[in-house]
Amino acid sequence: MVGAGVAGARQRPAPVAQSDARELVKTEFVIKDVRVFDGDRVIRRTNVLVRDGSIMRVGSAAPAGVESIPGDGRTLLPGFIDAHTHAFGDALTRALMFGVTTELDMFTDHRFAAFMRAEQLKPDGALRRADLFSAGTLVTAPKGHGTEYGMAIPTLAAAAEAPGFVDARIAEGSDYIKIIYDDGAALGLNFPTLDRDVLRAVIDAAKKRGKLAVVHIGSRQGAEDAIAAGASGLVHIFADVAADAGFVRRVGTARAFVTPTLSVIESTTGVPSGASLVKDLRLEPFINRQERTSLNGMFPKRASSKQDLGVALAATKLLHEAKVPILAGTDAPNPGTSHGSSLHREVELLVRAGLSPEAALAAATSVPARVFSLKDRGRVAPGLRADLVLVTGDPMRDITATRDIVAIWKRGVRVDRPKAPTETAAAAAATTTGLANPRRVSRSFCMGWRSDRLCVRRGSTIRSRASSSR
Repeated sequence: MVGAGVAGARQRPAPVAQSDARELVKTEFVIKDVRVFDGDRVIRRTNVLVRDGSIMRVGSAAPAGVESIPGDGRTLLPGFIDAHTHAFGDALTRALMFGVTTELDMFTDHRFAAFMRAEQLKPDGALRRADLFSAGTLVTAPKGHGTEYGMAIPTLAAAAEAPGFVDARIAEGSDYIKIIYDDGAALGLNFPTLDRDVLRAVIDAAKKRGKLAVVHIGSRQGAEDAIAAGASGLVHIFADVAADAGFVRRVGTARAFVTPTLSVIESTTGVPSGASLVKDLRLEPFINRQERTSLNGMFPKRASSKQDLGVALAATKLLHEAKVPILAGTDAPNPGTSHGSSLHREVELLVRAGLSPEAALAAATSVPARVFSLKDRGRVAPGLRADLVLVTGDPMRDITATRDIVAIWKRGVRVDRPKAPTETAAAAAATTTGLANPRRVSRSFCMGWRSDRLCVRRGSTIRSRASSSR
């Protein structure tokens, strides 16, 4: 099983809140003669029976008298889990359109996250959007990364305050604790960050309370410090200084996981990571105007930036070869990314980094489910939720086949997947809703990595409302 050895040996965090609801819309169907990637391995030809929101059987003969969906030439996958996003607005609805049935959010308004959790616990809740699990308010230094988006958040300055700070986040509902340890230097920026003593104190406090302590880093040195401090995982890989065997060994010894976020790292090098998605005819009809703009976006490449995608790809390859659990995360909706669609680019980049297609698919399904103790999802197996994606073709031969979606089911209910509005309709809607206002649009594009006043899209520059007020 890909990544299971290390992930299984880790100290398990307390499970995040999940719905135990049973009273769903009554459904029963069988997907016949389908290739299945079950989250760990490939079953070349089988039947999958779904009843009332759960997977009932895999592999037995198809029962008579139930709806039958042909699987010839198709592959059934677990619903995708994006292990690094920033969710707000309609992000979760949009994610589901592209087969992402669960998002692991790494910073949003904790009140928004609480509302989403409450809805998910209802018997028929959240069938039209991806599920959300969230860090809520992140942990950062005064004036550090995360404070620049116009949303007032508490900050942490002293190690002695760490236990109380973590307690407050847990009281708000944080499923895990997200920590910023990044001074911006690798991107050619400069902003305050936690010192090592505070970093260690926060990690210790989180783990003592049964929470994963996940760390945003921006450099090789930051990654070294976070692992030395006991981080449960890194939610970016670095792209400034090449990894070596010693670093990989230290990560493995720490039993940590890594979410590389290669899509957003590609965009920090001045390359719009999502541009190929916009041109892909399997996805293009479903990408809306705002998403298209974001996918074609990128970060400005500063003269002092040290970002090199090749460094990130090579580090990811070494970590995977050492059996460090690798999770697929996009950091949507940063420039060059968008909710849902960018997960398909992320798995493509993981394959480019050296993972097999099966390992890349596991990084987007079963591995994050194991690491984050989401025991009811991430695999195609009896008793688990029927969060499923059916695609044409074989992603084990061509990873981009994940983009050719035939059907998506959330808890056994087929997802209505309308095409995006035309440019004319989208422009009219944007004028009505205010989305045509570039200051409002840019704030969502700049949510995530600090972009120091500028986000770049092809041929133009838009100013971030939060950054421009600094």
